[in-house]
Amino acid sequence: KKIVIEDGVTSIGECAFNNCKSLTSVTIPNSVTYINLFAFKECDSLTSITIPNSVKLIEEEAFSGCSRLTSVTLSNSLVVLGWQVFGGCYSLKSVIIPNSVKTIGWWAFSSCKSLTSISFEGTTPPEFGKNAFGKVNKSTPVYVPAKSIEAYKKALKDYFEESSIQALQR
Repeated sequence: KKIVIEDGVTSIGECAFNNCKSLTSVTIPNSVTYINLFAFKECDSLTSITIPNSVKLIEEEAFSGCSRLTSVTLSNSLVVLGWQVFGGCYSLKSVIIPNSVKTIGWWAFSSCKSLTSISFEGTTPPEFGKNAFGKVNKSTPVYVPAKSIEAYKKALKDYFEESSIQALQR
């Protein structure tokens, strides 16, 4: 049900907690810089996760299928969100993409049907993989830096209505 990863651990291995259906709580220390593929895939009871600021990369499907995940706090050092990293997280309500994120992989947030807001802190849109926001409501509000609205409208035109992309409120 509960996992506290010891300080000093630098990565969470491939499939480390994959399919742990009863896992409700995970504490990841600041020593972790890398979360490997399928690390927490289909952890159905996990409802929130905080990725510490030390994490730079979250690999493919690390949290995919976590159907009850409602809250995610991403690392301010995160550079890459891998392929389908949060795909199928049907209960995810909102997400803030830090300025540090440069790449959002294919299907990263696909089928996150409960998203009520997405915020991007970066003035330059990240590189988006195919269907990064596939099957997300096209009218979901997307908040971006005011001076970057046009760049985000262009980058996100396949996923969201133009009117959904609005100035980030500070």
